[in-house]
Amino acid sequence: MTLATAARGRPGTSLAVGMTALTPSPDAVLRLRGAPGFAAAMRASTAAAVRLYRGDRILNALLSDRARALFPHVALYLHFAEQRDGELGLTVGAMKEMCARLDLCSGGRCEAMLALMRAAGLVASAANLDRRRRPLVPTDKLIALHQERWGVQFDAMSAVLPAAVVYRTALNDPAFVKTFVLELGRRFIAGLRVLDGAPELEPFAERTAGMVILFSLAQGAGPEQPFPPDEPVPLSINALATRFSVSRKHVLTLLRDAEEKGLLARGTDAITILLRGREAIERMLATMFLYMAECAEVALQAAGKDRDSADVVVTLSA
Repeated sequence: MTLATAARGRPGTSLAVGMTALTPSPDAVLRLRGAPGFAAAMRASTAAAVRLYRGDRILNALLSDRARALFPHVALYLHFAEQRDGELGLTVGAMKEMCARLDLCSGGRCEAMLALMRAAGLVASAANLDRRRRPLVPTDKLIALHQERWGVQFDAMSAVLPAAVVYRTALNDPAFVKTFVLELGRRFIAGLRVLDGAPELEPFAERTAGMVILFSLAQGAGPEQPFPPDEPVPLSINALATRFSVSRKHVLTLLRDAEEKGLLARGTDAITILLRGREAIERMLATMFLYMAECAEVALQAAGKDRDSADVVVTLSA
């Protein structure tokens, strides 16, 4: 009996069931939103996203936030996908083709981003006998960066999906990481989008620092308030611009657009996340949690975790 099989039958993990072969069902998203601990999971998830965000004016000018987030995932996917056939598949050409296919960025911006990743020590040249191919490989630094980012989300998810504690531990297993990356990529390439259930948030997702600005505003609520907060929270345009390396005009334009769409209501020094905005945040995060959980379940099965590990899920879910 695998750990993943055991997890499916335990309280707190059955919420992940309801995924189709590709995307979380609306019923699964609704059940998760109503589960005890979901507000705590959202609060922790958004706090981690804000904490780990790195504002960089060069990167801001090069790629959108969406492309910045997806670009290294694509690199990892290409590396692991071709590794199965004994070839190194992360090349400049393959990245340019995939970026075009996924509408992430132009070929020129792709090359510039890869150059920055090489300079930062995130990818490196790989030895290859075929001089026509110049493969790259992700470095331990890039893997560790993603293990940290996945890990904090699994930590947050554990408030509502206890099996996420096991997913967090499994990140130390290279076999789990490989399959997890492949499954995340497979579903995304096939068309899964976390924002499909919350299209209202597109203006934030497509703007530099848009989502973390929204999350930062939500974090302005006190711990005694619900999350996302339904009461006004403090607003400082200057503080947001400085924290996320964007201009005051950029922040103002983002907030005005969100107001026009009925997501926010702005006062002089406070802002309220309206019901439409709060529900969209909930749907997006529930979809993301389920997406990650289902991919982690597939990776656990592939890694062949034994029954002894399943006791962890039994204990945490009881």
